[in-house]
Amino acid sequence: MSEESIEFIAPTSRAMGRMATILFRPFQIGKWFALGFSAWLATMLDGCSSHTGGGNYSGGGAGEEWEELKGEFQPVIDWMNENMELVVAFGAGLLVLILAIGIVLTWVSSRGKLMFLDNVVHNRALVSQPWTEFRAEGNSVFRWQLILGFGGMLVLLAVAGLSGWGLYSTYQPNAVTGGWIAGLIGAIVIFLFVAVVLAYFSFLFRSFVIVEVYKHRIMATEGWCRVLRLHGRRPASFVVFFLWSALLNLIAAFAILAVALLTCCIGAILMAIPYLGAVLLLPVSVFFQSLGPEFLRQFGPEHDLWENSLDPFGFEAAPPPLPPVS
Repeated sequence: MSEESIEFIAPTSRAMGRMATILFRPFQIGKWFALGFSAWLATMLDGCSSHTGGGNYSGGGAGEEWEELKGEFQPVIDWMNENMELVVAFGAGLLVLILAIGIVLTWVSSRGKLMFLDNVVHNRALVSQPWTEFRAEGNSVFRWQLILGFGGMLVLLAVAGLSGWGLYSTYQPNAVTGGWIAGLIGAIVIFLFVAVVLAYFSFLFRSFVIVEVYKHRIMATEGWCRVLRLHGRRPASFVVFFLWSALLNLIAAFAILAVALLTCCIGAILMAIPYLGAVLLLPVSVFFQSLGPEFLRQFGPEHDLWENSLDPFGFEAAPPPLPPVS
């Protein structure tokens, strides 16, 4: 297959049609809630929410209020200084608890990704059967999610720490030089570059490696080998598809924001509820779950989850071959 034959619009159109077929042809509320459960398991660690707030303070009153607030908390600060060992032990225990919860959620999400993919491929809404069937593959995906998640976090912290230490050691408050500013810009560029590279590998894993694991019932390491061989032959196609997917994610985010605003934030509140939000966002999650496999199937039948299908959305089995003419 030549580089020019790799398409981006056609897989997007097929993924959109597949989403419409699964969710709206016909519309079944029970199917939505069952499929939404596997989508919730699959995507529980993919999004994040942020909460911002602020206060309005007037002129000189801000300093006085800060001093009053500081005075109110001074006994707490004094107690923490006197019991630093207990504070450190509590902080370490809290950190261990957070890490343990993160690991458990990563394990559940890894199995959920294969469940959700299986349901999208077969246009069904099963829970227990794919959860049990893909146990070994899910554990393999889990290990790689830990590597990509915690490993990526450590890499970013290392880059930020080294850059911050270098900038701090050369910082002079009364003489900020052009060289120091250039170093600051360079550190930001390096950090963003590393973040994009890590995001790209995470994208390859979610969009393609898991698809290979599912199709061939292999471990994630072997799935990586298959995907990287394809990537080595056509790197430009994968990079363009990464950028195209980022654009589609941005469009989806604006669409969700528009829904939240048009419903006076009622939609945003409902979508923030963990399981219910996954059900309401099924059109988005089913579309993006279909997009990667639709792109990958262009590279040959060994990468096609619907290789025995003539229907553009994969729901009609191919007829048996005609008998030979005597």
